[in-house]
Amino acid sequence: MLSEKEIQKNRQILVETDKNMAATFKVLSDVNRYRIFRILVEQPKLSVSTIAQILDISLPLASQHIKILAHANLIQKERDGKKIFPKIKQDNPFVPAILKTIKHAYKLRTK
Repeated sequence: MLSEKEIQKNRQILVETDKNMAATFKVLSDVNRYRIFRILVEQPKLSVSTIAQILDISLPLASQHIKILAHANLIQKERDGKKIFPKIKQDNPFVPAILKTIKHAYKLRTK
C-alpha cells in the first residue's frame, strides 16, 4: 500500500503528463495539422508555401496551423532568407512516441 506522500507524488505526475498529452492530442486532432506533422516526418525540408500547395490550402491557413504546432512545441520554425521551414522538434518527449505511432499506422495501411 502506498503512503499518502507517494499517492500525492503519483497524482502530481499524472496531472502534468496528462495535461501535456491531452494538449498534444488536441493540437493534432485537426486533420490539416496532423497532415503537416506527418508530411514533415517524411520530407523535413519543405517550406510553408510548399506545404500549403500539397494540402491545397491557403498560405495564411498553413501558416496558422504551423504556428499552432510550434506553440504546442511539436515543431520549430527555421528561416532561410524569406522562406520559413518548419521542422519536427525532436527534443519534445512526446514526439518520438507520435512518430512511432504514425509510422506504425502507415505500415498497417500499406499491408
